[in-house]
Amino acid sequence: MSRRHWAQCIMNKVLVVFGGNSDEKEISALSAESVLKNISTDYLTRKINLNDLDLNLLDDEIIFIAVHGKGGEDGHLQKSLEEKNIKFTGSRSDATKKCWNKYLSKNILNKNGIKTPDAFFYEEHKTNINEISLSPSKKYFVKPISNGSSLGITKISNINQLEDSITLAQRFSNNVIIEEAYEDAEYTVAILNDKPLAPLEIKVNVPSGYYDYEAKYLSSKTQKKVVSDSRLIQKLKALAIDAYLAHGCSGWGRVDIVSRGEEHAVIEINTVPGFTEKSLFPFAAMQDGISYPDLISTIIRSI
Repeated sequence: MSRRHWAQCIMNKVLVVFGGNSDEKEISALSAESVLKNISTDYLTRKINLNDLDLNLLDDEIIFIAVHGKGGEDGHLQKSLEEKNIKFTGSRSDATKKCWNKYLSKNILNKNGIKTPDAFFYEEHKTNINEISLSPSKKYFVKPISNGSSLGITKISNINQLEDSITLAQRFSNNVIIEEAYEDAEYTVAILNDKPLAPLEIKVNVPSGYYDYEAKYLSSKTQKKVVSDSRLIQKLKALAIDAYLAHGCSGWGRVDIVSRGEEHAVIEINTVPGFTEKSLFPFAAMQDGISYPDLISTIIRSI
């Protein structure tokens, strides 16, 4: 076998890592199954649960990270792979960590002049809840400082709801963010190889009134609408890529944006977004003429 052919064989080995102990492990398993079902036959592919992964037993494989939430989006897996010079999909550990922690991310956005909703931070054992002052004319989202899939989030309209909402959020992380709610519309922009894809508007019909866990994974009434206004498209793309690059992201990711009137603001950067065939990222790619199998190959080749 020639050296060139041997190198090609090595590049063609892909290990899809999923699961772990994240609150999103079930969604992660679905993403992994979708990758295995649709990946090109050019790749020799297998999957493994993060809990069973031993980096010392890898067979010259590229790691396709499909671990959503803790373990896959907090930088820990990426850091371990970097230390062993193992190639993997998506952003490096430092960027992933910044996106995962809403406190770090909010500071990066503000420092770079990228609009993001105003917020208070509740730090366990340090913040006095009585010192948090909320405007009676505004609504707020109380969120875990680090978690995904909208788990642990509550929308509140008065200060009397704050304590219970913080208690719920702390089931997922000790520290909490209380973020001003932008309620007019919610958008998401997928980014592939530093290029924003077709922006989508998300319309929900669930009791919470926002894009929560039920709207994301359980409701059949959630709509993904392709944004058609050319001016809005450019505005959303510019805001998304600025946020993405400010965090040092690479490969692929998804930026979530909310609006209030003509004002648009970034709320989150997802470094390992949902990746089933029905997820937002593949849907956005399809609008740009990229099939799901081609999308998988493009993400792998971006390493």
